[in-house]
Amino acid sequence: MRFLFLRHGESARNAHTGEEPLTQEQGDVLTARGCAQAAAAGEALREQGITRLLTSPMRRATETAAAVGAALDLEPEPLSYAFEYHRGETFEEAIERVHQLKARLEADAAEAGDDELPLLVTHGILTRFFLLDAVIGAAFRAEMYDRIWHLGSANCALTTFKFGEVVEPGGAPPAIGWTCLSWMARPWDPQ
Repeated sequence: MRFLFLRHGESARNAHTGEEPLTQEQGDVLTARGCAQAAAAGEALREQGITRLLTSPMRRATETAAAVGAALDLEPEPLSYAFEYHRGETFEEAIERVHQLKARLEADAAEAGDDELPLLVTHGILTRFFLLDAVIGAAFRAEMYDRIWHLGSANCALTTFKFGEVVEPGGAPPAIGWTCLSWMARPWDPQ
């Protein structure tokens, strides 16, 4: 079963260049550009056959999910553990949330099969954690945290994961478990 992860549109914190830091409340809203990105993503995703819309509970994600949901005629379902990595949270706590998300998605896949295509509106850092946990598993450790920024991330970009078996061309052994099929694609970006 495939799962789509959509990073939220541009937030005030993403666009902020001033010296004064923004409060959490000030930074956690979409900019006009972020709203345009979310609307464009929703329109482009109409033909994908998305059957469920899940979202982080953080405002920039719920605003993105609302715009996408309006285009897809789907009501966003908040997932309380699909939020951004935050100060004070340990690496182990973040990985535990990733494992909780994986367990939820795997259970949904077992119940729905390949007929369902969920979309999760979330955050770049959570998507990076998900990817690295899927690819290198227990070898992904806290001391690697600073290196995750070497994985590019774009606002309102789409990443595709598949759970199950992925057969590689050319006789390579199949990948079993979680596989990243695409990373941070953004064909609808209104610039």
